[in-house]
Amino acid sequence: MYNLSGKVAIITGSGGKNGIGRSVANRLSKEGAKIVVTDIVENPYPEDGWNGLKSVTEEIETNGGEALHILSDVTDSSSINKLIEKVIKKFNRVDILVNNAGAPANKDRVPIVDLSEDEWDRVLGINLKGVFLFSKAFSKQLILQNEGGKIINISSIAGKKGSATFGAYNASKAGVIRLTESIALDLAKYSINVNSVCPSWVDTERVDTYVEHLYKDNLSHEEKRKLHLSSIESSVPLGRYASPDDVAKAVAFLSSEESSFVTGASLNVSGGIIA
Repeated sequence: MYNLSGKVAIITGSGGKNGIGRSVANRLSKEGAKIVVTDIVENPYPEDGWNGLKSVTEEIETNGGEALHILSDVTDSSSINKLIEKVIKKFNRVDILVNNAGAPANKDRVPIVDLSEDEWDRVLGINLKGVFLFSKAFSKQLILQNEGGKIINISSIAGKKGSATFGAYNASKAGVIRLTESIALDLAKYSINVNSVCPSWVDTERVDTYVEHLYKDNLSHEEKRKLHLSSIESSVPLGRYASPDDVAKAVAFLSSEESSFVTGASLNVSGGIIA
């Protein structure tokens, strides 16, 4: 276990029931951190019994933690600045930022000749510009506090290896890796560690949107989902796809003092898929 007692962590893109953000929020809370969860809408993936950000905060509080939820747009610097102001007002500090917000798979998963400029801008705006803007605002606050801190960016193995029809996504995630390295060098003199986590396929709500674009035949949604996840399992040396908890474990390590000499790294959480 890692001791994050007294730390304040912000996790973006954390309103989904089956998402990485929820798992990270719960794991860091168990380690003792006070949690701020944020998303562009209160409930990005509505379903019966799930209330998005409110459900995440209630879950953390039920388990004895402290949590706050705030809406924000990672592509809007003023929205980010307002969030940080609210967090400082509530908790008096920040310590850990997890840039997890990601653009849902949509009409961007097409060959480059069919990829629209609007889709390119949407994916790069959320996946890469969002990391830049949030890291910039967060870093300024960490520097003011003068006590170090942690920034963890959720990239992907797609940032290390190209795939057909993934042009915008590949570019955005490769950009996150290089941006992580640059920010790490900028902030090293302030004892701020900046790293990225690079998962392979993770079983989240994003799979649900992706398979509807991938499979055009008359299969049911569940059949499409099972077919896709089965194909992923067969390609992973460890024999399974990643869970959100797998990613949360890596984030917990990078959020802790156990990783105090790790910065500018991109950690694969991929079951050996690109070893």
